[in-house]
Amino acid sequence: MSRPRTASLIPRFRHDHRGVALVEFALIFPMLVALYFGGFEVCNMTATYRKLTDTTVEVANVTAQYPTMAAADVASVFAATSQIMAPYATSNLQIVLSEVTTDVNSAATVTWSQSYNGATALAVGSALTMPSGLAAPSSNYILVQTTYNYTPTVGSAFIGTVPMTSSIYIIPRNSPSIPYTG
Repeated sequence: MSRPRTASLIPRFRHDHRGVALVEFALIFPMLVALYFGGFEVCNMTATYRKLTDTTVEVANVTAQYPTMAAADVASVFAATSQIMAPYATSNLQIVLSEVTTDVNSAATVTWSQSYNGATALAVGSALTMPSGLAAPSSNYILVQTTYNYTPTVGSAFIGTVPMTSSIYIIPRNSPSIPYTG
């Protein structure tokens, strides 16, 4: 007796379209949520990287205007980064601020270097490889290297921390070099 009843249900279900939209939505919804939050994270990561590069450039621009750098000057420049990086926290930001000098053969060495927020300063007197075509003989450059460890707002357990870096060389503006007086 159950056989004829089952046989009669199959054509009925085949023509009954109620609930199809709900099933389709249930299948598509997880992908839509992932796409939305993925897009949010990409936009947020891009904005953070933009702030990092802005910070790198501004630290270099401000430093290049000093005739000499004292410890208090370096501290002031580093303190300004919180305003440049806003609304992003500077607790994940590390900066190395250095002056690089080239000799007559355009070989670069570190003249002085200061670090911020746990970064490792470059060793004074150490050789440095500058980008091709940048090093002019007997010149001085301000080098700013920044690192930011970006932690995603959504999905940080899956993605983890994303390291971002930026660097720039800039020529001192008001003097041939910027001595560090400590």
